[in-house]
Amino acid sequence: MKKEQLDIKEIFLKDERYRTSYYFSLEKLKLSLQKTGLLHPPLIALRDGHLTLVSGWKRVLACAELSFSPIPVLITEEMDDLKTFIMAFYENLATREFSLLEKAEILTRLKRFGEDEKRIIRHDMPLLDIPATLHYLDTYLAFSRFEPEVKKAIHEKNMSFLSVKPLVEFSPRERKQLLPLLLALGQNKRKELLEDILEVSRKNDIPAQKILLSPEFQAIQESETLTPLQKADSIRLLLKKKRYPALSSMQDSFKSLLKKVDWPEEITISPSPFFEEEDFTVRFTFKSEEQLKAGLLKLEELSARKDFAKIFKLK
Repeated sequence: MKKEQLDIKEIFLKDERYRTSYYFSLEKLKLSLQKTGLLHPPLIALRDGHLTLVSGWKRVLACAELSFSPIPVLITEEMDDLKTFIMAFYENLATREFSLLEKAEILTRLKRFGEDEKRIIRHDMPLLDIPATLHYLDTYLAFSRFEPEVKKAIHEKNMSFLSVKPLVEFSPRERKQLLPLLLALGQNKRKELLEDILEVSRKNDIPAQKILLSPEFQAIQESETLTPLQKADSIRLLLKKKRYPALSSMQDSFKSLLKKVDWPEEITISPSPFFEEEDFTVRFTFKSEEQLKAGLLKLEELSARKDFAKIFKLK
């Protein structure tokens, strides 16, 4: 390995065989370069007559934007792609944490360059803090095949493994259709929405695409009055009704009864989550003895209503 000064235009950036990072900001790095210069030379390899970048993509791209040239580089004489990539892998392993998508790209490159699958599972995956199983390997390899816009969304929202994993079961077209909904939700609701779609798909033996293109879904997504979050929440509610029709029917009946007896909004009444128990919870807040008495009086008045007893007969 030798150190040289290289005109940045001589580096062939179209060859991305070793690249594992795609979504990042260069602003802080550019500030650092302006203050201290390039302290750690990128690694270069000669491939197919080109000077190919092995590691240091952020550094090289930042230098290019700042018009820093020439720059110091390290040129390896190693000709084996796997051994060359492993050099870059270990260089980065020692200095930083990898994102979900970077881990996916690393495993993809190792497999593509001919690393033994058993070694990837037993040796490389633990280094990346990934459970050493074939299932996890296949899942991460699937992440690397996601569409660019999906990968960008995963990066921007810092999506967790558990909220991204269900996306593997969707087609490229379906993933793109789901993006607006996923971007509007948090990690747990995002995972819940995807699992509900998959369960409704399996339960009714229909493709997810048919669910996403159904008139009721389209009506929500095309609404001009709902915000992205309201659209996502409306679709979540619709999916729950499709996944748990009996439960949804009981919940609707319960809400209808509360409306019929004119149940006050400031007093919350909640049945057991799946109406499987006989217990109900009533909750209201008060700051004084008078407010407490007023709340109790309202409950007493409600109990005299004709339809009040029906609340307890929904099970």
